[in-house]
Amino acid sequence: MNNFITPEGWKTGIEEVAPKVYAYIQAYGELGVSNAGLLVDRAGAMAVDALMVPSMTRRFLAAMKKVTTKPVTRLINTHHHIDHVGGNFLLRAAEIISHTYCRAEIVRTGLPVEFLQQRIPRFAAEFPKLKLAVPEVTFEDRLVFHQAGRAVELRHLGPAHTFGDAFVYLPKDKLLFAGDLAFYYVTPLAFQGHVGNWIKVADRLLKMDVETIVPGHGPIGGKKELREMRAYLVLIRREAKKRFDAGMSAEQAARDVKLGIYARWREPERVLPNMLRLYQEFKNELDQPLDMLQVFKGMRQFRAELHGHAAGEPDMCCA
Repeated sequence: MNNFITPEGWKTGIEEVAPKVYAYIQAYGELGVSNAGLLVDRAGAMAVDALMVPSMTRRFLAAMKKVTTKPVTRLINTHHHIDHVGGNFLLRAAEIISHTYCRAEIVRTGLPVEFLQQRIPRFAAEFPKLKLAVPEVTFEDRLVFHQAGRAVELRHLGPAHTFGDAFVYLPKDKLLFAGDLAFYYVTPLAFQGHVGNWIKVADRLLKMDVETIVPGHGPIGGKKELREMRAYLVLIRREAKKRFDAGMSAEQAARDVKLGIYARWREPERVLPNMLRLYQEFKNELDQPLDMLQVFKGMRQFRAELHGHAAGEPDMCCA
């Protein structure tokens, strides 16, 4: 059993968050299980992210049919991680748009099926079914569409969860599709990011005229939840720096830090890759990739320690 925080109403499904604007939420936001969005217009629809494996994307497409018969003609990828871009190929009529770095990383990494199977074994059977679909349009800082009777702003504020995060801002509706700039009740993951700058990006989002925020992982929320996520990032960065300065290893630091309420956010073992990345940040080595197979092996061991079972048990044993 677990004592994870699970807000009421956090379930998989599509929900209208503004006129003709929908959030598609996947409970409970664990590794590989992300959220998406949809804006409906007379001529077509715009999707925000395409989820990871075919079964997920097809459920998203089925949910779309409940609210529109229009095809998806635009697809925004908020960043390059497979849980947001794996389903691109199933939105066949869509022009795919992303930040420049996001496209470059999708091209660079391709579809490493064996790696994905080892990293997220729960979905191993579906990864060979994926087909690479790369963004066709890219932007650097800001791009504006006019769709569904409103301005739709795509913006990039610098490195955070990754070096190519984009979010979708609807000023008229005070609504933000944050991608993985926001994790609500799911531990943020920074293995390819910059925690120090992520805190600054969160500060800028908190100053925006926004009431509703659809996170990349977790239930629909707002600034309250974003402040809570920011506080997690501040906590681990502060505690990492103390232990870095004291000569403690990142692995030791991850086990030594007291997470408080964040121990009840899903996948608290992510403190390990977050500590490893913070140590790289302190050493000015963010250009060096982490060995992710070793990192995920370490996370499984850490999870086993937290929950008192064998490290070889399934990833979702405690969900």
